[in-house]
Amino acid sequence: MKWFLDLTMRGKLFAGFGLMIAFLAAVIASAYLGIAAIQASQKSLYQEDFANALDLLDLRSNQNGVRAALLSMMSVTKRSDQEIWHQDVKERSKEIAETTQRLLERNRSDPRLSGRLEDLKAVREAFAQTRDTQIIPLIYAGKTEGAKELALGIQDERYRKLRAIAQELGKAAVEKARASVAESELKARQTVRVFVITGITATLLAVVMTLFL
Repeated sequence: MKWFLDLTMRGKLFAGFGLMIAFLAAVIASAYLGIAAIQASQKSLYQEDFANALDLLDLRSNQNGVRAALLSMMSVTKRSDQEIWHQDVKERSKEIAETTQRLLERNRSDPRLSGRLEDLKAVREAFAQTRDTQIIPLIYAGKTEGAKELALGIQDERYRKLRAIAQELGKAAVEKARASVAESELKARQTVRVFVITGITATLLAVVMTLFL
């Protein structure tokens, strides 16, 4: 520190305040980077991970609702009652299609997830085609046994596949959300650690500078 002692008072003040300004800039930079990283993590968490988990839960709920509505259509004999349940099937099917499309658009950048969503979409479309072109016309025609045979045969197999894929993707979305929360907490702790270290260093430097001055 001899070079510092040999400086003029003006030079010492410039050097001291220069160092303090440098430390202040470091604190500001670390704060900005830390907060930006946390915000990015939270954005991914809420706009992707949680959104996927909720959409997949909604998808499973509506798929269960469609299955229940079809079974209800088979259990009633009045045309008006059948039409009420058919309307429920239509509304839920529309929501399923919209949710599936939303999931595909949101996860287009993830090849594995988008691939499984395409599988889900393909099975759902086959399920919907058999339902709309075969099962429901049979129900309206009074051929309940034929409708039940299809519903408990190929359609049941497709339903189980839909449920398995949705459960798999839902579990993966929840795990990813938990990982994002843990990552956000880690970044927050790292940012606080940088603040503390930089603050202590700046304080010690200020004391040393004061003593030398």
